[in-house]
Amino acid sequence: MKEFYTRVLDFEVGTDSILSKAIVDRIFGLADECRFVKLTKDGFMVELFEPVSMQLRSRIEDRVGINHWGFCVEDRALYVEKLRADGLPVIEVDRNGRSVYFLLDPDGNRIEIRDCPE
Repeated sequence: MKEFYTRVLDFEVGTDSILSKAIVDRIFGLADECRFVKLTKDGFMVELFEPVSMQLRSRIEDRVGINHWGFCVEDRALYVEKLRADGLPVIEVDRNGRSVYFLLDPDGNRIEIRDCPE
């Protein structure tokens, strides 16, 4: 995936690191470390997650994988407060001392709520 986005679509690598089992469990419910790659291009961001030791099942068998996308908003704190006030489940994960927020869509895909880049 990283090669596809960088070679074919000219995305640039912003981050390439390993997320701990604890963080991956909180975000995706999987007990495994994940390689985390953040790619950017023209204000658009793609985040790739690849379990380090788990073998993923085929998309046809059971799940579509570990997928989410980021949604940028003007005021993330206010937006998350509104989501919670509307009764929507917001997942909050502490990552390196800061909160990361996710909303689930009807199919269970995670949407990360992010502040818009300035």
